Parts: sequence; C-alpha cells; structure tokens
Amino acid sequence: MTISRRTLFLIAGLIGLAVVIVAVWWLVRPQKTDRQQIIDLLARTERAIEQRDLGGLMQAVSEDYADGTFSKRELRRAVLAGFRQVRTIRITPVLGAREVSGKDARVELDVDVWIDTDSPRPTMHLAMWVELSKQSGRWLVTSVGGDWPDVPERSFPY
Repeated sequence: MTISRRTLFLIAGLIGLAVVIVAVWWLVRPQKTDRQQIIDLLARTERAIEQRDLGGLMQAVSEDYADGTFSKRELRRAVLAGFRQVRTIRITPVLGAREVSGKDARVELDVDVWIDTDSPRPTMHLAMWVELSKQSGRWLVTSVGGDWPDVPERSFPY
C-alpha cells in the first residue's frame, strides 16, 4: 500500500497543528498560585507520611534543610527509623497562618497524629511551623519546628 503525497502532507499538517495546539495550551494554561502550590506540597507530604513513603516524603525536603537538630541526611535516617517502628500512621493537619514573601514562606499547622491505633483520640497533637523556599520553580521544606511531645531518645535508634 502506497500513501499518496497529498495524504502524507495532510498527516504532517495535522501533526503540526496538534503540536501547535499543545504548545499554546502549555503557555496559556492557568498557573497555580504560590499558596496553592504550597498546599499541594503539604497534601503530598501528608500522603507520603501516611503511606510511610520515605522517598515521597524526602522529595518535599530541600537539600539545604536544617532545623537546628537535623540536616536532610539526618532527617532521612530519623524518619526511616520512625517508619520502621510503626505499622500505621495517620495525620490530620489543619492549616493556620500562611505567609508567602517572594521565594520564602512559613506555614503554621496543628496536626493530630494517630500511630498504630484506630482510637478516635489522637496519639499526639503537634503545633508546628514549616519554612519553605522556592527552588528551581518548586516549593521545598527548609526547616520544621514547633512544640513536640517528649519522645524518649531510644525511640529513634539511628
């Protein structure tokens, strides 16, 4: 079967038109605001924690992460040790104040945490803040802090 020259030009034209349509859509599509991007990041992080997905969680963390206790590498080890010690973890974060200023942001969260329980009462409550920075067009966590419950040091053998 031979394709005529006319059919070949028609197919090439349709492919070219499709490429132009996709390129125009890409350029004019609505962009998410910084606040929306940060909320999406926090939602992905919540899912990663609940699925005990270390890789997914660490994708949200900047290489420059520092909270006064952990670097990114040390945080990774601590989270891995924590994930290994629990069967299930569920969190319910409630967003508080949000400040976005250029490439920096700070979010306050109240988080109820359930660890290895189906109880209606959370295992613990955390009042925390998260600092973020926009790096290469993506928001990443650069530091976390807040009011943490007393957790025995032996709980995290890293």
